[in-house]
Amino acid sequence: MPYFQQFIDLSIQSMGIIPILTVLLFVVLAVAIERSIFFSFNLPSGEKLDGELCAVDHRREDAVREIADSYGSTIFGATLQAAVESRTLETPEAMDRYIDESIVRTLPLLDKYLWLLGSAVTLGPLIGLLGTIIGITESFNVLGTAGPSGSAVTSGIGHALIATGCGLLVAIAGVAANSYFAKRVRLTILQLDLIKLLCVKRWHLYDYRGAEIHLHFVHGQHSSLMRVPETGVAGAGA
Repeated sequence: MPYFQQFIDLSIQSMGIIPILTVLLFVVLAVAIERSIFFSFNLPSGEKLDGELCAVDHRREDAVREIADSYGSTIFGATLQAAVESRTLETPEAMDRYIDESIVRTLPLLDKYLWLLGSAVTLGPLIGLLGTIIGITESFNVLGTAGPSGSAVTSGIGHALIATGCGLLVAIAGVAANSYFAKRVRLTILQLDLIKLLCVKRWHLYDYRGAEIHLHFVHGQHSSLMRVPETGVAGAGA
């Protein structure tokens, strides 16, 4: 119990600054744990999904829909569902815009709660500095009323600096967590874009119709038609 009593004393001397910084630190830790679980579940599934989409025959809508259903609980579920729904659109540009809408709607799930980390990084040092100012002010008040008592002054200043240290601790933890999860967000967005490009390319750039492959060129309005054996079409689809 001596540590708890010391914490109570510091809280009283800092006029509640230390408890506020403690709450901020717990918020940073809670967000870090929640986001770690979220990305540890979604990022590996994105790599696995990429391999499955590369291997599946995109002419078989039931196979693509089965993959979309199996990943419905992940962050990629909405994008896959949009890719399946947009297969009836005539142009790759229309399909691209349709899938983009689902990706934009998914983005808020990626940086969920990360604003708390940014707030903690900003508020932690400022609140700690406020606690230091309060502690130093109290120390000078003691010096003015009790006379030149060095121990009383140095003890008050020491307690005041604890608030600054706690504020810096919150900021360091927040910066580290925010930088790590910002990278996780970028990787997830890249995976979403890769899924979109893969689906658009496999369905529109190589438009399978029977034994004919229509190649749509991006830099022009013309398209060339090449007839290949049925085995060649199957190999290209795989």
